[in-house]
Amino acid sequence: MPGKQIGEGRTAEVREYGTGKILKLYRGEIPAHYVEHEYEVCKYVYQQGVQTPQPIELVTLEERKGIIFQQIHGGSMLRLIGEKPWRLGGYARQLASLHHDLHKLQGAEAFGRQKDILRSSIIAAPMLTMEEKTPVLEKLEQLPEGGRLLHGDFHPDNVLIDGQAWTIDWMTGMTGNPAGDAARSVIMFSMGALPPGTSLATRLVTGFIRQRLTKGYIGEYLRLSGLSYAEVNAWVLPVASARLTEGIPVAEKEQLVREIRRRLNSNSSRTGY
Repeated sequence: MPGKQIGEGRTAEVREYGTGKILKLYRGEIPAHYVEHEYEVCKYVYQQGVQTPQPIELVTLEERKGIIFQQIHGGSMLRLIGEKPWRLGGYARQLASLHHDLHKLQGAEAFGRQKDILRSSIIAAPMLTMEEKTPVLEKLEQLPEGGRLLHGDFHPDNVLIDGQAWTIDWMTGMTGNPAGDAARSVIMFSMGALPPGTSLATRLVTGFIRQRLTKGYIGEYLRLSGLSYAEVNAWVLPVASARLTEGIPVAEKEQLVREIRRRLNSNSSRTGY
């Protein structure tokens, strides 16, 4: 039976589950097929030799779906960045290396195609008019397909460190072009609204960390992958538009909309990143 709660996120809570195991128990509103998808992706990724907690069993508890995983005794990279900001450059490079290693692997058709998933989300995106969505969709169609394994939500809170680095949370795992997966990480690193009332000092420190993390990550990722900045940047517009369907704060969605409209109105390919 599950023990004490040791963590929680937007989609699930994490509880101890016997010796050396944890239970990721999903919230009741999360559709069962999302959980089953994560379980299948986790099994595949683990079998490919990726450093990820072993998925042990798919379970149902109190009418909620859950996955039993190998327990990792370590904190998130996000927490470590907060505790040791002077090591930010090293963490950024480590993130890039981990992400690039994932992208060397072939994806599986059963995981869903990146461009299909983005297209559906862009069509459903709130806060954009159809006149705005049309050029975004046209841009998406021009982007190259790919057949690599993508994480779909790769950021420092999805990497655990216990002497080794473990990549977790594969619910958004898919198959496609690594440049689009890197673009999503750039968006998540560089954007994010702080709560109302946040002090100026905190805003300045957070802004500095975001800028350093983004620059360090993308610089190393481009070096390792051989991709150009333009190849990654080309995905930012459709990926940012698709992100509007996610359960993120309204203030963050407003940030995304401003960036989307800036790009739509710009005749230049330059970015602010």
